[in-house]
Amino acid sequence: MAHSGEEAVRPRPFRIETVRGESYHIGERTLIPVARIVSFGKARGTIGTHQVGGWGVGFVQVTPLSILEQTAEGERSIPIADETATALRGLLGAAVAMMLFFTVIRWLFRWQRRTRAKD
Repeated sequence: MAHSGEEAVRPRPFRIETVRGESYHIGERTLIPVARIVSFGKARGTIGTHQVGGWGVGFVQVTPLSILEQTAEGERSIPIADETATALRGLLGAAVAMMLFFTVIRWLFRWQRRTRAKD
């Protein structure tokens, strides 16, 4: 229940945040890591006479995005390329393309067989 006129706020189970990490001072530079955090969490509990139980599930993924470099000249962002994710997306695309290709080939052979059977 809400107290003193405030509305109760339910936490969202799915969150995406871009966060800055702890800064590192190296010489005259300051380096700050930047990452994206994707999280999901859900929980449930039952308390009562002989009904103690509950469950929970959660997921967290942290993906580095860039490094901010601060110098006397200014600030620049150095992107971090995720080569593994790029390769996996390429493999997924190739797998989907092959599946579609072989589905069309199979459909054409069946269509050809049906056409010849009618003649």
